[in-house]
Amino acid sequence: MKNILILGSLLVLVVVLTYAFRKGRQTDIIKQDQMTVLRGDVIARATETGSLVPMNAVEIKSEQAGEVKKFFVQAGSRVTTGTLLATLQPESSQVQRVAEARARVSQGKLTWEDAQTEQERMTELFAKGFISQKELEGAKKQAENSKIQYDLGKKQLLLTVGNNKTLYEKVLNMDITTEAMDDFSVFSPISGTVLEVNVSEGQIVSSGMSQVTSGTTLMRISDLSKMWIKTKINEVNIGQIKEGQKSEIRLDAILNHVYQGTVVKISPKGEKADNVITYEVTIEIMNPDQRLMPSMTANVDIITAIEKNVLTLPLIALTKSNGSDAVLLPGTTAEKKYQRVEVGLKNETVFVITKGLSEGDKVLLPKKDVQQEER
Repeated sequence: MKNILILGSLLVLVVVLTYAFRKGRQTDIIKQDQMTVLRGDVIARATETGSLVPMNAVEIKSEQAGEVKKFFVQAGSRVTTGTLLATLQPESSQVQRVAEARARVSQGKLTWEDAQTEQERMTELFAKGFISQKELEGAKKQAENSKIQYDLGKKQLLLTVGNNKTLYEKVLNMDITTEAMDDFSVFSPISGTVLEVNVSEGQIVSSGMSQVTSGTTLMRISDLSKMWIKTKINEVNIGQIKEGQKSEIRLDAILNHVYQGTVVKISPKGEKADNVITYEVTIEIMNPDQRLMPSMTANVDIITAIEKNVLTLPLIALTKSNGSDAVLLPGTTAEKKYQRVEVGLKNETVFVITKGLSEGDKVLLPKKDVQQEER
């Protein structure tokens, strides 16, 4: 009998504890479903992926046609303005054109000097009354024409050497009887990084000054201290994007680091693919440590709006009542009450309350079936 009483007491204790536990769990669930209107900051973002591209890639072409004898840089090399990139041995036809242009300059100089001497002589004769005014003017005109032809010859020589003033001065001072030209040097016009080398040593390349072809690209160089991110924004969100907006950039290749960028360009022309229209947006990003490299994948968050010190609630608390935005206030099912609210800025998790609630107010999380019914 005593054992039966003990067993009965244990059963009662189990029932009481179970009830208390379930009641406690129910209370916790209710508390978890209850949310408080808080004051804070809300940031709206447009999130997309894109890729890094150089801002100002420069194609390096030789001003002289010929054979590439040696490269002094390779892909990834950093160069400054004036760095020697390569040397070329000019082709024979180019050597001949330079020689002919150099000869015309020499002939033009001699003709001009002779015309100047003749003008001086005629000036003296005119002063003594031995020749007429017309003869003196004829000598002056001849000297002027000779000067024009001499200057034209120098310009043609400059064009023949590809507007390379250093090479032009070298050729101009070269002995006219010299048949061979020294190797032609190619220098970097900018400071930056060699992105790629497009030809090999020993390859014949055409001149970038050719009127027939655009010339052979030897390599591409870019200043990577600043780069661009090209991304495509859906037409639904493009209206929120403006030049000057800030963005946060994360790269798959560089973990745990957030870069800052700025929207610098929005394409006015949309592109349609798979029945979706997107617009290309360009974001500028600083790259002081040169860790960023072209073609890297970038995850971009463009900050489209910020509101600070505003009333907020989680987005899941928002429902509909008679077609209007509303929230569910605490109470029993019979006392269920919806409070209409006016909603401001939203993002993927929270929304701003502009009217209808105050800081500290409590609201309940509507059930899915209730949300669907009310919506």
